[in-house]
Amino acid sequence: MTRIAIHGLGLTLFLGMLAALPPLAIDMALPSLPLIEADLRAPQTEAAAAIAIFIAGFSSAPIVVGPLADRFGRKAVMGAGLVLFTLCSAGAALAPSIRVLLAFRLVQGASAGGLGILPRAIIRDLFEGRKARLELAAVSVVFGVAPLIAPSLGAAILIFGSWRLIFAVLTVVSLLVTLVALVLFDESHARENRRSLRPSMVAAGYRRALTNPACAGFSLLGGLLFAGLFAYVNVSPLLFMEGYGVSKSGFAGLFAITASGVIAGSTLNAWLISRHVRPKTVFDAALALECLAALALLAIGLLGLGSALIVAALVMIFILAFGLVFPNAVHEAIHPLPEIAGFASAIVTTTQMLFGALGGLAAAALYRDASPTALGAIMSAAALSGSALYALSLRRKVEG
Repeated sequence: MTRIAIHGLGLTLFLGMLAALPPLAIDMALPSLPLIEADLRAPQTEAAAAIAIFIAGFSSAPIVVGPLADRFGRKAVMGAGLVLFTLCSAGAALAPSIRVLLAFRLVQGASAGGLGILPRAIIRDLFEGRKARLELAAVSVVFGVAPLIAPSLGAAILIFGSWRLIFAVLTVVSLLVTLVALVLFDESHARENRRSLRPSMVAAGYRRALTNPACAGFSLLGGLLFAGLFAYVNVSPLLFMEGYGVSKSGFAGLFAITASGVIAGSTLNAWLISRHVRPKTVFDAALALECLAALALLAIGLLGLGSALIVAALVMIFILAFGLVFPNAVHEAIHPLPEIAGFASAIVTTTQMLFGALGGLAAAALYRDASPTALGAIMSAAALSGSALYALSLRRKVEG
């Protein structure tokens, strides 16, 4: 019989912090890139690669770590990942050259990618039905706060020291999370559900997850909506600052307001579920809202109308609806496969990162003439294709 020494709100906050480490590691470093470039005498492209190479490690690790978490348990993989993340954070703080820094960032990203799949798998281990949805929504709220405060936190740290202090703070934070994990967290993955790492068994696990209609379908739904979200992340600096002439501080404020839609959506989702609103109703309303916001954005782009505030308002509606959809999509993807939740969580994470990257690249490639048309087109394609997938094949699979 397994148990959790940390439970209730403490468990939710712990899982949220575990999920928040990757965005903290990405976004806290953003204000330091010019300082890294100057201090290490690195080309601008190599300094900027400190972010890209982290994301490369993050996006590739889940496929490997998922089977490990189902074989050795969540705590062992969590402990190894947190120790590696902490060591790499410390290594980055002491890096003597840009190449050493990039090497540490690559491994740090890979360890973060492995950690990123664990909260969803742990929630599947411990909770069923409405309680699982509530936990996923609550963790999403904590996770949503991280990228909003991280750039400001990084900038505040730079007041007191060099860019190295940012990685030192990351080291301390990850060390504290490691101590909580090792001391208070007890294994959630039952021994009778452990799986072999024989290649044939790993292949069978992924084959089972990928051929499960709910896992594959809801992973794809989440990935499509992530494409729309990352389209905004990639294009927003060009659109707001170059297109609409918004200042850097104004852009930071607009971006924080729009990104807070994830928190608002996840919080609203938790409130609705706690009042026994049917998940199908949440899906139906949220996906309709996604389509309306995206199509409205496309229309104002094609007609040459709109302003920075109108674009930001429509994007925030899209992101709020995303906050309603995504925790429920994750639940539906992982719930049918409790004994291979690590595999299923890896597929969810890898799909969202792959489609997010594709959406961001497509929006940047199509962006023209300081117009929101490209952003509206990618968001509309993502919302409409995701809604069609849901209506035609996934809606009947939703519990309740």
